[in-house]
Amino acid sequence: METEIERVKYWIEKVVIGLNFCPFAAKPFHQDKIIYLVHQEEDISQYLKLFYAVLRELQEEPAEVIETAFIIYPQSFQDFKEYLHYLNILNNFLEMNQLEKEFQLASFHPRYQFQGSLPEDITNNTNKSPYPLIHILRSDSILKVRSSMDTLSIPINNMDKLKLLGLDGWKAYCLENKLNFNY
Repeated sequence: METEIERVKYWIEKVVIGLNFCPFAAKPFHQDKIIYLVHQEEDISQYLKLFYAVLRELQEEPAEVIETAFIIYPQSFQDFKEYLHYLNILNNFLEMNQLEKEFQLASFHPRYQFQGSLPEDITNNTNKSPYPLIHILRSDSILKVRSSMDTLSIPINNMDKLKLLGLDGWKAYCLENKLNFNY
């Protein structure tokens, strides 16, 4: 049986790296510098404790050892609006603890929908994942990448890739790569 972590790793390999949605994801992925944690608790205070523990671990370990982290919520936040509310709580937590300059969050969800888009819009697939995920990034790492590439154009380029691929191409890619994430 496939574990949640294996499924997320497969998604990163085939979608995030495979379609080059994130040009700087391959290095930490292949060097095994990513923390993956599965959170099964249903108590919001436990969510925040785990989130803070991951931040502390990233602070204690240099980027050469641990570059980034994913918290996977297979049983929680199935409702996308509920997930966005939780994401807002985490961003507020970063601000209240003066950690927003040290860390940034990226959001991924099986029902991801960009504001103003329709649920079936193909561009939503750039941020769709097998489970609700919080990706914790080091701000310093993002700044390093920004010095060598235009990171602000990445989301637009990703959306353009999917538009060019089209719905049939996207479905064929998912089928070919055995991606079964309800795309």
